[in-house]
Amino acid sequence: MQSCLALIPDDTDLVYLAYSGGLDSSVLLHLLVSSQPRYRIIPWHVNHGLQDSALQMEQFCIDHARQYGLEARVDRLEPGSIESNVEATARRLRYRLFEDGNGPQDCVLTAHHADDQAETFLLNALRGSGSAGLRGIARCRQLGSGQLLRPLLDYSRRQLEEYAQFYELAWFNDPSNSDLRFDRNYLRNQVFPVLAARWPHYQTALSTSSQLQGETQEMLDELAHIDLQALSRSTAGNNPTLDLTELVQLSPGRRRNLLRYWIAQAGLPAMPGSRLQEVMNQLGARVDAIPEIAMPDYSIRLYDQRLFLVPVGTEHDCHGVFEFGLATMIEINDCKLRCSRKDLFSRLQIEDHKQLVSVRFRDAEQPAVDRHRLKRLFQKHRVPPWKRPFTAQVYLDGELAGLLL
Repeated sequence: MQSCLALIPDDTDLVYLAYSGGLDSSVLLHLLVSSQPRYRIIPWHVNHGLQDSALQMEQFCIDHARQYGLEARVDRLEPGSIESNVEATARRLRYRLFEDGNGPQDCVLTAHHADDQAETFLLNALRGSGSAGLRGIARCRQLGSGQLLRPLLDYSRRQLEEYAQFYELAWFNDPSNSDLRFDRNYLRNQVFPVLAARWPHYQTALSTSSQLQGETQEMLDELAHIDLQALSRSTAGNNPTLDLTELVQLSPGRRRNLLRYWIAQAGLPAMPGSRLQEVMNQLGARVDAIPEIAMPDYSIRLYDQRLFLVPVGTEHDCHGVFEFGLATMIEINDCKLRCSRKDLFSRLQIEDHKQLVSVRFRDAEQPAVDRHRLKRLFQKHRVPPWKRPFTAQVYLDGELAGLLL
């Protein structure tokens, strides 16, 4: 099993081991220490405080790390921070810690094995996942500034048990592993023994399926990348917009594939199938309609024959009038607005004749003549309606001169 550690890059300075004290991570800790490593090893225990035995587990990890001459890192999370989906939320918080602590020459190792891969495949299949979910647990990926590695994915739990027994390793038996309220535990304790009786090599078969789904997803991502480059027309914030006319020319499956990729590339959570279908249904909306499909972290909006991806909280709530007169810098910190007077006139394509500059944002007190001109300016520059309240209007000597885009 030592050969599995070849996954760790040669230039690694520090290896963090996600250490629960259980069988899997105890085997991986022994493998790391006995390999005479060239890098430092820090067992990293995250105490979620969800079990009566949480403090016992924490102390076990500290004590056993010291037996190897290592100092464990321990982080505690408050039980109150765990939401309804305990497994998913605990995992998200744990990986956020790992991501923040992982440096450029560092690796985080987890002890996921072949049984975990089989569980993940079946759970995702039962949730109706596509190839992105069915590809299962990645062997390696970027995490923070460093990497996340899973060197034990080719080994079953039985093999890890045999290794631990041969080397007389001790580990902490987590009592929650027998709690059938958790889906993974139900599969592990109720379903897999039945599968193993009929198909002894089911883990290998499911692992092969995961690899094939991974290859399929790779090709889908490549196709989506080509489509994204072809359909990107302009930029809204940091996210490209999609040309609606060309999008509807794609087949429905290719369209959905592009939308999923577009969302993922923006670093936003995946959209459930039902919400994605809402987007598909809205693609034929009236030209003057501005439909919105909202998610907790973002929304997809249609305007000007384009699809916009609008993250929540990206706009600044700006109000009022800001007088700058002849100032050389135009700066409004609360609105994240900063430019020089020279740049402002250049962007407006107006000559500077010492006009007095003021900046304002749309409100109900504007004169009717300004509201009409504003509407024409917004339409001319194709400013989406939801961005208009946050778009700076430039006045020169008290007259509306243009927009600061």
